[in-house]
Amino acid sequence: MIMQTHRMVFGSMMAFITTSITGLAVPPSFEVNDKGFSIEHVSTDCPIIYDNDWWTDVPDAVYLWAKASRKECSLRGNIVSRDMWEWQNGYTFKLEEGLKDCRELIANARASGLKNIPDPLIGCDKALLRPESGKIEDTLFQRNAGSDLIVAEALKASPTKPLLIFCGGPCTTVATAYLTNPSIAERIIVFQIDGGAYNGKDNWSWQIVEQRCRFANWARGYFWPQIEKWQPEEFKNLPDNPVCDAMRRYAFGGLAKDNQWGDGAWIFWLFDRKCLTKVEGYDETGITIPREGVNSTAMNEEFFRTLLAPDTFVENASP
Repeated sequence: MIMQTHRMVFGSMMAFITTSITGLAVPPSFEVNDKGFSIEHVSTDCPIIYDNDWWTDVPDAVYLWAKASRKECSLRGNIVSRDMWEWQNGYTFKLEEGLKDCRELIANARASGLKNIPDPLIGCDKALLRPESGKIEDTLFQRNAGSDLIVAEALKASPTKPLLIFCGGPCTTVATAYLTNPSIAERIIVFQIDGGAYNGKDNWSWQIVEQRCRFANWARGYFWPQIEKWQPEEFKNLPDNPVCDAMRRYAFGGLAKDNQWGDGAWIFWLFDRKCLTKVEGYDETGITIPREGVNSTAMNEEFFRTLLAPDTFVENASP
């Protein structure tokens, strides 16, 4: 876990996600009450981009695509960023491996009747390097299709109807988008899973996003196995189709024991605010969700409520 110095910036019921633009914070408020946790101006009406490195080692991509297919959200893009593991030693994985993983899952989803799934775009292939000056503005970067999409969609958004970016992998593509056009910072909110740990291994990109964009992080110092025991039996009830077969392979495979609900904590929360019930807020790291603030039971219910609905998969819909 990355250790940093933090300064508290919230009161008893209200707090802040920080946005730093040229050093000035412009934080929207969030609230925790008996209805769960909510962030000002964040709703299912906001445009969404999903950015990940791997796609079949988690169940949330299919869940989000099901929501898009049901027209319950506006999914503007799927971005494939490289897994930055061991980037200092020449990388362990290639971006093409993640892209193949994504394309296969999308093909299965479409074959199962899901609609409105954007074709994947390539994100960052290399980690961003901290410049000798230590200044974010001096960072060298290379634009790509994924970062350009973030910029384009952010410029269509606004501070009161922001672009929501869900990062299941590194923040590199989002950081590149920010460096391309820093004005987008007030128009986006970045939600990351496991930032500061595996998904924060491109540490400079992670720092850029947490310091300059409105940022929210789930799981820092813990992960799914520290919350509850994985109980995948309900996956057996999913319809018989290619993408649900893929979900079952995931649920009963080795990766699911650790990944469980994968990169979806923030995505499930978007559709059911009771999925997250407690937050911590800091001026440098935005919002952090503590272990005791995770309602995995609500996530489980929301996931299967969507995937088991009779009109989710067109082929299985009633006449």
